[in-house]
Amino acid sequence: MRAKLPTSITPTTIAHPHRLPSPRSPFPSPWTLPNKPTHPPPIPTSTRPFTTTPSPQKRSGGKQESKRTVPLNAAKTAHLDPFDFSDYHAAIARAHDHLKSELAKIRTGGGGRNAVEGIERLRVKLLLMGRGETVGLGDVASVVARGRNVGVVVGERDHLKPVLSALASSPDSLNPIASPTDPLTLSIPIPPTTAESRQAAKELAGKKGEEALFALREARGAQRKRHRAMELGKVVGPDESRRAEKEVEKVNEGAVKEAKGLVEGCRRGLEGG
Repeated sequence: MRAKLPTSITPTTIAHPHRLPSPRSPFPSPWTLPNKPTHPPPIPTSTRPFTTTPSPQKRSGGKQESKRTVPLNAAKTAHLDPFDFSDYHAAIARAHDHLKSELAKIRTGGGGRNAVEGIERLRVKLLLMGRGETVGLGDVASVVARGRNVGVVVGERDHLKPVLSALASSPDSLNPIASPTDPLTLSIPIPPTTAESRQAAKELAGKKGEEALFALREARGAQRKRHRAMELGKVVGPDESRRAEKEVEKVNEGAVKEAKGLVEGCRRGLEGG
């Protein structure tokens, strides 16, 4: 008697998609595959990937070397002195000289010696030896006071046009008048002093003083940064750095006092101008 075929096929009956088990054999076919496909063994998580980066080395003391603990090259910093204020004093001198130059240009109007000096300090652009050069107007012309007017006599005809340009571009917008007989002789009318012009001059002096104080703060900050770099580089100790800072403050107080004195002196002079 023949064996009856099963009416339904279960997943365990068919082990291969193209081969059925023989009905005559109760045993599975040798081509039978397991129910679940086999996979390659997983890679252990402890396996480290290949890398060429060397691991950090340790010193004999057992601590890793830190860049913050390495001092600066002693050969490069041995000449540094925290009490060397030469650059600081030079910056202060430049700030004071610039302030004096700017205050000297301030005028309240009116003639006299004050107007003459202001015109002589005007800058004139000349073309000398094939290249541009800037000189003072007093170097290329003679300036004299004539009551409410100021007379200007230009030395050379080639300098007349640059002198006229300097006068027109001055802060007072001067309007020179050429002589009908000599084009090199100019007459400049100077407006009289008023309360408004005097107040404007005083405000300008205060503004120039603020610019000088800012330059002094910049110079002090540069010196303090220099001391900080020395301390971080182990060139000086904390105590020596603090003494140098106190000296910086003393120098700064004297520089500020001198700048304020220059501004106050200019304002007192403008009161009588």
